[in-house]
Amino acid sequence: MGNSFRQTVAGLFARKDMNSATMLSGHVASTQARVQASESEYLIAAQDTTYYNYSGQTQMSGLGRIQGKVRGLMQHNVLLMEQEGQPLGLIHQQYWTRGGAIDWPSPQKESQKWFKGLVAVNQQAQGSNRRWVVICDREGDIFEFFKAEREPNVDLLVRVCQPRRVEVAAAGTVCPLPDVAEQLDDYGQYSVQIERLYEGKGRTVDVTLQLQAATVYIYPRQDLSPARHKTQPLTLVMATEVACVDGKTQVDCFDADNSLCWSLLTSLPVATAADVQRILRFYALRWRIERLHFTLKSGALNVERLQFDDVHTLVNALTFYSVVAWRLLGLTYALRQDPEQSAQTLFDADELRLLHQLSGQAVDSLRQATLALTKLVGFAPSRRQPLPGVKVLAIAIERFFFVKQGAQAVSKPLQD
Repeated sequence: MGNSFRQTVAGLFARKDMNSATMLSGHVASTQARVQASESEYLIAAQDTTYYNYSGQTQMSGLGRIQGKVRGLMQHNVLLMEQEGQPLGLIHQQYWTRGGAIDWPSPQKESQKWFKGLVAVNQQAQGSNRRWVVICDREGDIFEFFKAEREPNVDLLVRVCQPRRVEVAAAGTVCPLPDVAEQLDDYGQYSVQIERLYEGKGRTVDVTLQLQAATVYIYPRQDLSPARHKTQPLTLVMATEVACVDGKTQVDCFDADNSLCWSLLTSLPVATAADVQRILRFYALRWRIERLHFTLKSGALNVERLQFDDVHTLVNALTFYSVVAWRLLGLTYALRQDPEQSAQTLFDADELRLLHQLSGQAVDSLRQATLALTKLVGFAPSRRQPLPGVKVLAIAIERFFFVKQGAQAVSKPLQD
């Protein structure tokens, strides 16, 4: 966008009084407004960490280690979504390095990132009439996390993998987690759509799962008394893949050796098969925070190519780009969830008038407006790819920025 613009923005990122919390504050406030406008009964808060590799930026000061000699930094995000998966925005971010300028506070462990994310959700959920569900992958399988303080309307949903001792409440029997399946109740089969990496690329697949569930207590480490330290009643859901087909071609792609097996621990109650299925749907949405990180990196924004003098400036830039990535992701999923919704939900009136003038076609629906937008970069819908992805959208939105600038300049009266 020109040297002067880049220098201005870089100067903003480099300011000593600027930090990631300040940079994100306006977005968090807007996310809260979107929550208020949403009709979703449940709000899904997915936590995850991504690692940025800046080994090639040898002049950037303050970087730490990611792994071995790889230089970079870590970013932990909490992405808020509606229960159908529409991203509402980020409500929390953390950054740290290992041996760099922003090391994790000693003596805390890096696992505290999950607890800090939960604190952020608790703060947002106070006074809310919705149920908030905090979702973590296997890295969040921490006994203390299951006992952490939560607002009454905040629930946990964590994929567990540690061979902990589990007490099945109905039977009163205790066994290691890997052996508990035969003591769980059968809740039939259920098909869920997920994203799966195949030959280095993500694709959508329909997975059929065998469902089991029961109320359980999780026991502490063996040197602590179970009677005093075990968790409150939780629900253990086990989902085992029994079939898989490609979402587009419907070709059988089940691989028994690499089949999915989820052990999910949640504070959400289970009384019916529908309750178990809802828990599966919620956990399947966790993949969307992975897509946020994909959008930030190789998917569209290529933030690992950013070049700054120090990690302070880089962190502020990454926060800024995180909001851009959410915007791209939000448009992508809104388009897939309901392409016929009004275009005014994501485009303002001036943008729609300009898109109509440029395309010569109606732009009433979100599909029509987005196709008019991506026509600027040569995207043509096909049977294989009827809608654009985040990379095409990123290029199109950038191109549209310049088109809007030109249109505004033309519309102004000439000055003597």
